[in-house]
Amino acid sequence: MSYAQPGGKRQKVREVRGSDNVDYFQGIEKVEYNNMATSTDTNSYRYYNSSERVHSRSMEDWLKYSVSLTEFRYNGSDTQGRPTFCRSWDDSSNTIDNYKRCIKAFYDFCTKLGIKYWTAFDTDLVPQTDNWEENKSNWDEIVEYISELSQRSQIKLMWLAPDLHSHPKYISGAFTSNEASTFVQAATQIKKCLEVSQRLNVECFLLWPYREGYNAIFQTDVAKEIKLFSKLLKITAEYKDRLNYKCQLLIMPYYSSFGRNYGGYGNLTWQPQNTWDGDVLNRYMWDITSCLYFLKFHNLDRYYKVCTPPGHHMYMAGVYNMFGGVAITNQFDQSDIKTITLMMKCIIDQSSAPSGGINLRIVPKRDCDLRDLMTSQVKYIDALAKGLRVACNVISEQVFVKHLQQRYASYYSGIGSRLMSGDVSIEECEEFYKKNQATSEIICTKSEHYNIVFQRYLDTCDHV
Repeated sequence: MSYAQPGGKRQKVREVRGSDNVDYFQGIEKVEYNNMATSTDTNSYRYYNSSERVHSRSMEDWLKYSVSLTEFRYNGSDTQGRPTFCRSWDDSSNTIDNYKRCIKAFYDFCTKLGIKYWTAFDTDLVPQTDNWEENKSNWDEIVEYISELSQRSQIKLMWLAPDLHSHPKYISGAFTSNEASTFVQAATQIKKCLEVSQRLNVECFLLWPYREGYNAIFQTDVAKEIKLFSKLLKITAEYKDRLNYKCQLLIMPYYSSFGRNYGGYGNLTWQPQNTWDGDVLNRYMWDITSCLYFLKFHNLDRYYKVCTPPGHHMYMAGVYNMFGGVAITNQFDQSDIKTITLMMKCIIDQSSAPSGGINLRIVPKRDCDLRDLMTSQVKYIDALAKGLRVACNVISEQVFVKHLQQRYASYYSGIGSRLMSGDVSIEECEEFYKKNQATSEIICTKSEHYNIVFQRYLDTCDHV
């Protein structure tokens, strides 16, 4: 390999650093909290006040927002159309200088939003080459550059993830490929990504096993592939421990799809297993249940937590103490205040934000200018803050706490208490039933009453 001359490299760094003083969002003010903002003032937060304390914590701590560099670098292309964006910081070249400009612009973007965390895949940060030494040099340069930007802005990475789906060798999976050389390549990529994460003091490390599964059972050794899948997860966790790297490992099942292969604007959500429009029909980890069982069966649940979309998957991950973060994509309706409030209540009930926080993976529309690019994030940031305020109000008044206590009152004494805390045989259940069946009655849960009560909390959310 021929190495670049020292003088030439210094000149390249000077050229990029000269652009550090450029404000790529010049003319767009930083988004600030203003609860009196008019309906047309979309450059203000009406609900998100980062330093305001609600339920004993700041809103910033509860929400722990992060913005995605992957979506920020989206160029407007889809399966039916060519790129539509021409950003001043991105010349579309596969050079280290261009990647630096994109990262600098992204830091400007986060600063304007007032967000302190961001997320990325490794391929968002450095141009990928087949030359090992060149990749190492690129990583060293980018790590130094990001470290400088982070020190100046106090904005840091929430999680970094190896891109194990874009490279052509991963067409049949990275964890579960039928080629041993592909498995080795994936493991090497994960190793480097972990080392970079540690150098940047990244709080979490995400694995997204997007292509792991099979199309035809007659040409697949499923047992072997599952073993390989668990093996790579295990050696990743073991290497993290050998590095003495104190981060949270996260895993993202397929139901909240994201990455460079958008397949069309906004097509970023869970779909049933057999209707997935992609490379793999039957995926090994396609919902929260399959993910949790896989981790538990292979004794990996002590290492990993799960990143989920809002709703049922999130609640179930919380029940099993496996809730690691939330991913918000375009498919989530920011006006669905009911789901948002329940989501925030789930987080408050756990006493703190998940380690992976709330990741905003918002793909800009294909006609999006710079101001709209900001607004696309503002609407989700503010909607979630609104839900947080409502959830705090619901919890502080304890209406539903009392309702739950009343609804499950039969489990606080007698046979119910023994069922929850002691050993009760099936024979004892039968004996109790024979003695008490005459006195049993159906008790109204007052579900309609409490549905209206909850809705009225939502209706008054502008006043909280």
